[in-house]
Amino acid sequence: MRILCMILDQLPIEVEIQRNPQLAKKPLVLLRPCNQRVLMAAKSLHDIGISPGELRRNVEQRYPNAFFLTATESLYQKKHTKLKNILGRFCANIESNALGEFFTSTTMLSKIFKSEDDLSTKVVQQIVAETQLPVTVAIAGNKFTAYCASLQANPTCIIPTGKEADFLASLPLTYLINPPSELLRRLNIFGIKTLGEFAQLPHGSVVRQFGPELAHFHDMACGNDNRILNPFTYPPTIILSKTLPDSLSNIQPAQNILQKLTAHLSQRLKQSGYHANTLTLSTTDEEEHSQHISASVKPPTSADIPLQHISSNLLSQLTNTSPIVKIELKAYPLHEWHKNTHQIKLFEQHKNKYSKHHIQKTIHSLKQRFGEHAIQFADTLDPPKPKKLQVHCDTTGTPNKLQIRKQTHVVKYIHQHWRVQSHWWGKPIERDYYQVNISDGRLITLFCDHKKNWFLDRAIH
Repeated sequence: MRILCMILDQLPIEVEIQRNPQLAKKPLVLLRPCNQRVLMAAKSLHDIGISPGELRRNVEQRYPNAFFLTATESLYQKKHTKLKNILGRFCANIESNALGEFFTSTTMLSKIFKSEDDLSTKVVQQIVAETQLPVTVAIAGNKFTAYCASLQANPTCIIPTGKEADFLASLPLTYLINPPSELLRRLNIFGIKTLGEFAQLPHGSVVRQFGPELAHFHDMACGNDNRILNPFTYPPTIILSKTLPDSLSNIQPAQNILQKLTAHLSQRLKQSGYHANTLTLSTTDEEEHSQHISASVKPPTSADIPLQHISSNLLSQLTNTSPIVKIELKAYPLHEWHKNTHQIKLFEQHKNKYSKHHIQKTIHSLKQRFGEHAIQFADTLDPPKPKKLQVHCDTTGTPNKLQIRKQTHVVKYIHQHWRVQSHWWGKPIERDYYQVNISDGRLITLFCDHKKNWFLDRAIH
């Protein structure tokens, strides 16, 4: 099988340069509006270690001349979809693992085009004609080689069958797909810095040194990649918005609209099989001023009720001086700094009972991703014990202030209150539980025992 890889490297940066060509000369850093963290940095900054997820102030300390720009993620999503739709005119089954990255098979296309050079040239010409974006296209005998070749293409590159290892030999080890840092560290100690030097090691020695779960990295360095084409769309940021027919100055009607958006968001997440890790709420007023606020979703979920609690709390924290005309809700299925990774689906949702085979498969996947020690640590970890708190209550006994790590927080909203009574025949347990939002945006659960002692509930549910 021959694989075609089409890449628009650093798609968000290229889109912003297309909008303003003068940005091509600047050390550009794109920031998420909700938390001022790096979405993407220009290559010159990426090469000195500025990576997605870093705070703006950290970048300013390391590189004071950086030019910051607010990212427009919805535009980047549209450009990605546009690229995929154009490539879809050439072939049906397309795999997309990241923004601006696509794979497809050339098996059927070889019967239509005169040569692979002709095919790759026609794809680039079509993309450039409709988007004016600088994509590159490469064709090779497997996905890894095609991916590496597309990063080197100008604008096309064809790797003949059987020449994969020769092409890869001079490339640095960083071209490997998500290599463990420990693997790179130990290879560097051995003085191995290129894929060719890594490939020269005996395969058996690599397995004994690093374990069978990392043997596929050696296979890739040798020009062998048995991964099949898997038509898949990377989990994009889900963006839902509502333009209001009439401006709203009262928060209650806005809460009702936000509730409907959250319900739709929950459906989208469940359909895609992912959980939200972060929610971002944006509002725009009559004067076109926007506000953004975000919160982590812990634990990640696609359930409607928890997402509604978080989004409702975010809205209550915004202080709009003018009536609202637009509400936008974003969900991030993955942490923004997890580039080229996917959320692990531990079990199929439709299965009620988990067989031993599925559990073993999941544990193997976790070991590959996080290492042996992660499984051992999780196996010995006990649920955390409740932490004692200093809580101030009103005249009815309802908590309104509390202290965590010597910081005082105001209770902004109480979502639930319930009472637990058990073990009445021995040592009785009587607790009043409160699920509350506090002033820093967190959703926490605290309880009071029969001795009026307050605790932060840290049990794992």
